[in-house]
Amino acid sequence: MRWIVDEKAAEVVRAIFKMCMEGFGPTQIAKSLEKNQIETPTVHLNSMGIKTPAKQTETPYAWSARTVADILAKVEYLGHTVNFKTRKKSYKSKEKIWNNPEDWMIFENTHEAIIDEHVWETVQRIRDGKRRPSRMGEMGVFSGMMFCADCGAKLYQVRANGWTHDKEYFVCATYRKKKGLCSSHQIRNVVIEELVLDDLQQVITFVKEHERDFITAATKTSERRIAEDLRMAQKEYEQGQVRISTLDKILRKLYEDRVMERISEERYYKMLSDYEAEQRSLMERATALKQTLDAAKEQNLNIDRFLKIVRKYTEITELSAEIIRDFIEKIIVYKAEKIDGVRTQRIQIIYNCIGAIDFQKMDEKTA
Repeated sequence: MRWIVDEKAAEVVRAIFKMCMEGFGPTQIAKSLEKNQIETPTVHLNSMGIKTPAKQTETPYAWSARTVADILAKVEYLGHTVNFKTRKKSYKSKEKIWNNPEDWMIFENTHEAIIDEHVWETVQRIRDGKRRPSRMGEMGVFSGMMFCADCGAKLYQVRANGWTHDKEYFVCATYRKKKGLCSSHQIRNVVIEELVLDDLQQVITFVKEHERDFITAATKTSERRIAEDLRMAQKEYEQGQVRISTLDKILRKLYEDRVMERISEERYYKMLSDYEAEQRSLMERATALKQTLDAAKEQNLNIDRFLKIVRKYTEITELSAEIIRDFIEKIIVYKAEKIDGVRTQRIQIIYNCIGAIDFQKMDEKTA
């Protein structure tokens, strides 16, 4: 069976994905659809004579954030068919239970795609980042994308009524929660905007003038980065496994001490709780590292996809949320330093598909 795309509905879906790429969340998108009097999926299907279990709302334009979020997560828009998303407790039961996504069976390219794979993946990353509007209801163009180089926490936007844009800045979430756990990593919006725009302009110019050199350099840089990430993850994984094994021995010895009444019952349970908590944490981290290692070993560059993104733009003179999310996965902000009495701060831009780019080394190769 081959699906036939409903072009009217497809246009709405594309608009929803575009708004998400532009920085709008499900609630804001739902309000926009209602304001523009776009029929909800239930109303649209009913108008075509297709019955749905969903209840009719008071207005045909009453979109919910949940409906928008569900649309943004649909794999089917890539042109794939997804089976076994739900199951029933028994054949007598009408209740559906959602299966874990890893248990779904996906048949690729069964019908026409209405969303580009890069756009779909970027939107999933945006949704995973749990971006939130500021207290003034605005969604910043860098919301959910900036991370502290030292503690790994996100950088939060700081702004206030009456502030001009040049006063607004980002600050490390860990530092903001409790000073002393990390430094502020404070960086002004105008500075990050200038740095990112300059870097993007360099990328586009370099790729268009030296495409072959760019492909070679990007491949080598990525291979080095993946190898280093693998080495560090493997080392941490092995250290964690040794500690887990040591904790097993400690727990056995602790049990023996309690049986022989060498320690009190109260102390036994306190130590048992602490050691078991550490062991659980280590095992969870070990599982995550194993997944990282497996993914890194299978990782390959998608330079063709990145080149396709570059070709979408003749030149970039100003930033938008869509441009930023098209190109950039995340931005890492380092602690500011004083060099020769001047405050200097470094950022690292991690691009979609290819990772970080070292222009200095690329320029040396093309000089």
